[in-house]
Amino acid sequence: SCASPQGNTLTVMRLTDSRRQAIKKNMADGKLNHAALSKALTEYIPSINQILLSCKFQPEVARLDKRLLFSWSSGIENIKTKTNKPHHFDSEALMFELVLSLATFAISESNVGCDSCIEGDFPAASRQFARTAGIFHTLGDDILPNWMANSKQHARMENESLAETRVGVCVAFAM
Repeated sequence: SCASPQGNTLTVMRLTDSRRQAIKKNMADGKLNHAALSKALTEYIPSINQILLSCKFQPEVARLDKRLLFSWSSGIENIKTKTNKPHHFDSEALMFELVLSLATFAISESNVGCDSCIEGDFPAASRQFARTAGIFHTLGDDILPNWMANSKQHARMENESLAETRVGVCVAFAM
């Protein structure tokens, strides 16, 4: 919610939530459509970034009615629980949500590139792979180092979180 009378804040929050639900639904679907997932993430990422920037630059108007919890499992690591289900990492940090959304978008774009290769559309595939590299480059060289620099728990975050949140992994994928 919002501490000041900005009516669009609630609208943005609801829109962002519905966009995240579309991402969850797409990812839970047994036959994942990479293009649809990329489209859903393209719509979601600006919304979560808008909320993050509002909290950063206008903290006096950002007030939560309840605790936010973002839950993700890795798309590149095979970490299972004792019941053989994917291990989920949880965080209350909006930055965690932005980083994982961007990493998921990059992986999805890479998969769209693979789909283009299968279809024989190599120019489209190369554009998708270049987009993927650009996203991982931005994560590895800018977003993650800045986030980690502002964290008091840098070492723990680097060692205990998802591979997608590690600078070295993102830099490697950008190559």
